[in-house]
Amino acid sequence: MAPQGQDASGESRTGVTGSLDRRGFLAAAGAGGATALAGCGGILGGNGEEEPIRIGGIYLLSGLAEQLGAGSAAAAEVAVDVINEEGGINGRDVEIEVRDHGDDPQGQIQSLVQEFGADVMIGLTSSGVTLNSGPTIESLGVPFTLTDIGTPYITEHDTDTYGDYYEEDGLAAGLPNLFRSNSMTAHMTYGIAQYTVDNYSDGLRIANAGPDYAYGQQCWEYYQAYLDGLGFDYEVVASEFPSLGASDMTPNISNIMANDPDVVFTSFWANDTVTFTSQGVEQGLFEEIEDAFDTIGADPVNFNTLGDTMPEGMHYSGWYWPGAYGTDADQNFIDTYSSAYEDDDEILAYPTFTGGSTWGAIHMYKQAIEAAGGTEPEGIIGEMEGLTFEDDPRGTITLDETSHQSDASVIIGESSHDADVPYEGAGQVNIEEYTIDRQEALDLLEESGLPPGM
Repeated sequence: MAPQGQDASGESRTGVTGSLDRRGFLAAAGAGGATALAGCGGILGGNGEEEPIRIGGIYLLSGLAEQLGAGSAAAAEVAVDVINEEGGINGRDVEIEVRDHGDDPQGQIQSLVQEFGADVMIGLTSSGVTLNSGPTIESLGVPFTLTDIGTPYITEHDTDTYGDYYEEDGLAAGLPNLFRSNSMTAHMTYGIAQYTVDNYSDGLRIANAGPDYAYGQQCWEYYQAYLDGLGFDYEVVASEFPSLGASDMTPNISNIMANDPDVVFTSFWANDTVTFTSQGVEQGLFEEIEDAFDTIGADPVNFNTLGDTMPEGMHYSGWYWPGAYGTDADQNFIDTYSSAYEDDDEILAYPTFTGGSTWGAIHMYKQAIEAAGGTEPEGIIGEMEGLTFEDDPRGTITLDETSHQSDASVIIGESSHDADVPYEGAGQVNIEEYTIDRQEALDLLEESGLPPGM
């Protein structure tokens, strides 16, 4: 979730600053020349049989973001199992290998293509890693679908308006072979802003709390930009940015409470959501405010960890919440996932907030490869552009032909201990669903200069 300038640990991009040609910098680090290794679709093995179709996955599987990466990997692996049980893709088995970002994410991406032989790729967990890895992904040439990434920059293609992220100090980093199946920051913050306008009166006193790096800062910028674009009158009374992974947020919470906000907007995720929420409960924050929002904190893993301490009536959101969409495809995904992991002591047998977009990405590849008749990258990319997938857990999803961003809706739920969830803790009820297209976002964000990325 580190959109610009930093990775998930908060570290700055090494040697990639200012006007340096960032695409050239990273390509020179070893990505060049790999394209020839990609796209060997339909190659026969030594026994005369076609090789399996190979999917490479790369996520953060350790540290602060471990639960996100693990949930995505689990969804991808069970999706592959289902596809193989149904006869594979064009009669070919599917293999998947998922790796941790580690200390060398670009090297892992290259290895998955060059050594494992990945025909297509899924990932990542950190927006900073994604932006840094753009030149490597582009030079390798294989289709790469993001399932967990927040920054709008990575799917913004309008370099004339926003500047090329890789050639100047711009915000547009869209790549020809990169797609995104999850919703993202410019979607999520719009949904929360529209919910705010729909449910609260002008003059609302708003405090912000988010992780002190690009993702938290960017979410706060987009939320305010949308409120401004919607013509909503509000007052910012406090803004706190505890460090990513902070164990003690009590000073930040105390400062927020001292300024008497009506609502608190947050952009915490994973363990940070748990820390802020539990310490906020201890300090009485949720008893003094009318509401709290969170961009991607609504995750069954978070709510399970919080247990009875999760306050009710708060409006958290996420890229996916199991059961919120009321589709047969969603129920099928929930049942399949739960059955696969019911005896696993390390994986919660309930899809995470990244699960829907990851499951969907694997099945989008199946549809695109079958339509293309093979695994040649150009054929798959051509089929992915504008692809409509009707059996996504979130409903019918279309990948924009130009930006390659999915039109997934934004779900905002109300926390409740009466929700039907298979763990000890709160779930979400009274679901609100919001959608926005590029032109609407352009209109609302016009004064801010922020790219919609959709």
